[in-house]
Amino acid sequence: MNVNRIKFLIAGAVLLSAFLFLFLSAFQSENLSYFLTVDEIADKGQSLSGRGIRVEGKIVPDSFSRNSEAMRISFTLQGENSVLPVKYTGVPPDLIENGFPVIAEGKINGQGVLVAKNLMVACPSKFTEMKDAGEKVPDAADHLKLIDSAALIKDQAKN
Repeated sequence: MNVNRIKFLIAGAVLLSAFLFLFLSAFQSENLSYFLTVDEIADKGQSLSGRGIRVEGKIVPDSFSRNSEAMRISFTLQGENSVLPVKYTGVPPDLIENGFPVIAEGKINGQGVLVAKNLMVACPSKFTEMKDAGEKVPDAADHLKLIDSAALIKDQAKN
């Protein structure tokens, strides 16, 4: 073999190794999140502890609390049959309010609370589109009904 061919093979092996390393490390990234519903998280329980997840739900009315000095907020997300407490430290999105759909990304801690590192709020224009299409826009009363039904199901599961 000549010297040029050996140099070409070594360069090819280095490049192949680098691509293989990047490919494999992408699957071990902290940015890899599973998209789940609030109810799926409640069903899986502590098996999700420490894993990156993304969850969508509506903020339960009157569950939103803000500590402006510490830049912390906490609230509860409502699913069909269960709820999930969420804590977030940082600057929250401008439009975050009770009753709005929110997507939270983070990890479940040992107490079953989602410690969010990223929050996204559905755009209010979505509700305008729902009104224009003749769909019913959810209000606080709808959320309270969901909370009551989730509490009833939880009580029945305990008995």
